[in-house]
Amino acid sequence: MESLISFVVVALVTLLFVHRYVKRLAVAKQGSPGETAAGQGPAAPSEPCPRCARPVARGSQFCPACGAPLALWTVHRASVQAAGNGAGPSGRPTPVINTTMCIGCGSCVDVCPETGTLALAGGKAILANPERCTGHSKCVDACPTQAIGLSRGGVLQTVRVPLVRENFETNVTGLYIVGELGGMGLIKTAINEGRLVADYIARQFREQAPGPGSGPVCDVVVVGAGPAGLSASLAAHQHGLNYVTLEQGEIASTIRHYPRHKFLMAEPIEMPLYGSLYIADTTKESLLSVWESIIANTGVRVQTNTRVDGVRRSNGCFEVMSTRGVFLARTVVLASGKRGSPRRLGVTGEDLDKVAYRLIEADTYDDKDIIVVGGGDSAIEAALAVAKAGKNRVTLSYRSERFDRARGRNQQHLQEAESQERIRVLRNSHVREIKAHSAVLETDGKCEELRNDFLFVLIGGESPDAFLQRLGVEIVEKSIGAPAPAFVA
Repeated sequence: MESLISFVVVALVTLLFVHRYVKRLAVAKQGSPGETAAGQGPAAPSEPCPRCARPVARGSQFCPACGAPLALWTVHRASVQAAGNGAGPSGRPTPVINTTMCIGCGSCVDVCPETGTLALAGGKAILANPERCTGHSKCVDACPTQAIGLSRGGVLQTVRVPLVRENFETNVTGLYIVGELGGMGLIKTAINEGRLVADYIARQFREQAPGPGSGPVCDVVVVGAGPAGLSASLAAHQHGLNYVTLEQGEIASTIRHYPRHKFLMAEPIEMPLYGSLYIADTTKESLLSVWESIIANTGVRVQTNTRVDGVRRSNGCFEVMSTRGVFLARTVVLASGKRGSPRRLGVTGEDLDKVAYRLIEADTYDDKDIIVVGGGDSAIEAALAVAKAGKNRVTLSYRSERFDRARGRNQQHLQEAESQERIRVLRNSHVREIKAHSAVLETDGKCEELRNDFLFVLIGGESPDAFLQRLGVEIVEKSIGAPAPAFVA
């Protein structure tokens, strides 16, 4: 009998504590943003979710109400540096690495006077001993992709991006920017941004009457069919919007020219109309196959080989000037990436998958025959990166005799690599034809066919900043907090 009484007492006490705990949780969830459960004092600072406007505790990775990943708005929420404020934040300098832009060339490691501050791990630069940094900034100058900067007071300086609000709208009303062009280059981030901007546009259209315009006016023109553009197009298709998607190359041109050997998404991403997209340790070719499958199975419409030359407002709507005529639209979503319009060689075979216009993760190329075309800093640094440690057979082709456009340091490194036979330099040379397993180069009037696995064309092109400024989009420098997930190694 005593055992039964003891059991009942313990059960009642346990239920009492459980009841009080559940009640506290309910009060904390339903209370005002500035209060927690009774007796708990003020809550942690919060800010509204950019998607649903519900309060979210600072430091949270996801909105508890709508589930939006808050890392999407790292750049959008960053403060714009005041013009003329050259002093900047104070404090001990610390290298900050944008791992999405780092190609693993090791230039920063080589030039750092403080041995051991930086190192390479997994094909990326890492901060091995950040406390050793004294702020020489040589790593910043040496980086070919601007993936590294110096942080003082927890702020990464000189991040140059278009001015975009949290709803992805620029200072030009109705003109939106998503994906890499807005400063966030991860595939999963671009897919999320594309879906969110289409959701926002559809919601705006439901709340307001159609705008003016003569002739057939689209609800939205999407420029670019990479991860962000395709996601925006799928969401627009799902919402029943009248949309047009324009891609200057082929389907998934951004991915075709993205020479990563492998892609990795740590978690599935929901593609509108398609469902869960999970890419783990896969190749570029596999991702292209998925992209083509999405387009074939969803009915999304993409006009390929259509370059956009300009966008302007006229009679209350946008005129999108392209190589296939003028499209009228109430809104425009720019998802064209940061590579802009790269200058092409204009030779047979340039559309082969092995041809790329940027170098990503140089460390992943091993025992390959590689040709780099160009004579500027980007071409020389790419050639040096893939030739490092003699892992590949590298040829640098340049149309002139001297590399006068390159910095002196790069010219010196190239001379050293050439003398050590790590790079073969073909001066006064031109690519005449690209084949599946070789390339034909003409040097001083004589043609030579070289074995070739990858060919990188790094001869410049139109900067996306110039295009945006012609559209009236403001370009600013923002201070990015060092703890931001996308900018810290």
